[in-house]
Amino acid sequence: MTTRSLLTLGLLASTAFAAPNWAATSTTTVTKTKTTTEHETKTKTTTVHETKTKTETETKTTTLKPTVTVTGSCSASAPLSSSTSVSSTSSASTSASSSASSATSSPSSVTSATATTSSTTNTNPTITKTATDVPTATASGLNVAAKNAGKRWLGTAADIPGTGEGADPYYLAEFSNANEFGEATPANTMKFFATEPQQNVFNFTGGDYFVQQAKASGKEIRCHNLIWANQLSDWVTSPAVPWTNATLTAALRNHVTKVIEHFGDDCYSWDVVNEPLSDSPAGAWAANVWYNTIGEEYFFQAFDAATQAVKANNLAVKLYVNDYNIEYLGNKSIATQGLVKELKSRGLQIDGVGLESHFIAGETPAKADQVANMQAFTALDVDVVVTELDVRLDLPATAASESQQKLDYYNTVAACVSVARCVGVVVWDFVDTYSWIPSTFPGQGYGDLFLQPGGANTPLVKKEAYDGVLEALEGLAEIAA
Repeated sequence: MTTRSLLTLGLLASTAFAAPNWAATSTTTVTKTKTTTEHETKTKTTTVHETKTKTETETKTTTLKPTVTVTGSCSASAPLSSSTSVSSTSSASTSASSSASSATSSPSSVTSATATTSSTTNTNPTITKTATDVPTATASGLNVAAKNAGKRWLGTAADIPGTGEGADPYYLAEFSNANEFGEATPANTMKFFATEPQQNVFNFTGGDYFVQQAKASGKEIRCHNLIWANQLSDWVTSPAVPWTNATLTAALRNHVTKVIEHFGDDCYSWDVVNEPLSDSPAGAWAANVWYNTIGEEYFFQAFDAATQAVKANNLAVKLYVNDYNIEYLGNKSIATQGLVKELKSRGLQIDGVGLESHFIAGETPAKADQVANMQAFTALDVDVVVTELDVRLDLPATAASESQQKLDYYNTVAACVSVARCVGVVVWDFVDTYSWIPSTFPGQGYGDLFLQPGGANTPLVKKEAYDGVLEALEGLAEIAA
């Protein structure tokens, strides 16, 4: 069993995500683009939704139909102990053109993106690294291990083009390693602001580039997302003429239809509606421009438009609802079950539920609780995917907190392995250098599977958390933290 301990860690300088230049400029009537979502769980009972522009999503206390009541107290986050989930969104910076050129010009000397041996020194003065890296349980890679475990893939989100990720040869080499990652989720380039910057003027440049990069290494793509409260174009949030139910419904349906038609079967699946529910109270509809104008029917209109687009174009793409704080049984997960049942009762396509799984070390649901929750969804004849997994720590990390983080990663991945219709696990990016966590939660971070001790554009090192994922995929017994 591998031990990788990184002690006395300072907060890594992380790249703040800014709106990509390619998204800001409105491009002709059919081109391409993209954007990312990030979510987190935290202690207490308040929920904060943060986007790149730092807009908060308000929540209404309207109860969801069908209404489900749960006795006892359900927290807003991870286990049934009190916890809060934060959904943070970030956009990329820099231009797509410069990213594209740098992304395809990795130096020939970069033959391996990952360091498998450790050193007691490094070139980054913010980190003191004392690690003992012994060979992992297998050299096969996470995606190979996931397939061997009967899963479809082990995947990752990536925020390319337009960010430092797209210009980092070591990052790109690991992203392109099919043994490690068999799926890719576009963090930002397929979101609303990126794909329809002006009404009925579509820009698919970033999204097409992402598809090209992912497919070059044989990855499937979970396309993310069509309708959400955040990262919307200005014409949606600040219309020249106030929206009516009819006019906003038409705009919603047009967006869903055109984007699905464009990407077609390049997408394994679409997150049709992202985070429709609130935590205050848990399971109520979240307030946003869609809900405030159209009411709860916006959710069903989005799935109806998606269903019609899939049928009309004879596509195989699967349709998902994606949310946070539904990784354990509670009011919000039960309300999501209600949405699945209602979609099915209306004859609309719903193939799966995305469990975001942004956790804090030591505050994540137990493996058994995650298994029970997944099985509650799959009993409705839908798949589940762990869509945005990361586990953040208080900084600096300690040997104890790293061991706990490893166990938390292990439990979530092992839960998916245990459930036949858990398709696979997607981590919310894989290296701390580009993590959304430090800029959103000052004093916390270190939440991903890899570290770049020398900073951006230097070799990657596997962390102890990586071993937890690999051991879960290989069915190895985990020692408690």
